Amino acid sequence: MAMSRLSVTITAPIVLISALAIGLTVFLNVGKLDRTLGELEESRLRFTVNVLRQNLETGLDLGLPVHGLGNAQAAIDFEARQDPDIESIVVKDDQGRAAFSTGLPAERNSVAVSTPLSNNLGVTVGAIELRYSRRGHEQFIAGISRQLLQAGLVATALSTLLAVAGTRLWVRRVGRTLATIEHALDASAPPVAKPDRHAAALAEQAAHSAGRALHELEQAQRAITCKDVAGEKL
Repeated sequence: MAMSRLSVTITAPIVLISALAIGLTVFLNVGKLDRTLGELEESRLRFTVNVLRQNLETGLDLGLPVHGLGNAQAAIDFEARQDPDIESIVVKDDQGRAAFSTGLPAERNSVAVSTPLSNNLGVTVGAIELRYSRRGHEQFIAGISRQLLQAGLVATALSTLLAVAGTRLWVRRVGRTLATIEHALDASAPPVAKPDRHAAALAEQAAHSAGRALHELEQAQRAITCKDVAGEKL
């Protein structure tokens, strides 16, 4: 059975609000996940850089220059192998020139994390710079976004079906109630297959009260008419 105009008028705002609410929830959850994952990645990268810094500063405390740190290349190569998304690790001297490097090119959207290198006198003699690709991060967020979008579409479809079914049931109930009242007040109106007993009782009570009020009004009118006639005779 086709939906009535009243059903469409009631259902359309409910579906629209549900779709907007679900879409906003998906958007906020993806944004929160992206931000949280980014913070975790940055914390992990800073931990890696700090471990390298502590390792290299052990040699600097012995008075070795940055170019003389024999374990620097092996240390950065080891860390680069631990994570395929690490694009490059560069150890720079006090002039900003690369003393040791993993030799991998950095992408444009890579994330850079750096920390200075200091000797035991507190003098900055170089720095460590780590560049990390966001490919894995973006692919993960894209996959989660697709899954949440699909779940949002399913939720929107279910909410639409529930809204349509609920609205149609409500409209049919209201229509049955109105038809019951109409039949109770007017015997010539078509009967209802499943009348609303409560509405029928209220309608009969209202009809009885209206009939009694009408009867009392007629009596009052007759009484006034009789008084007027008696006054004219006098």
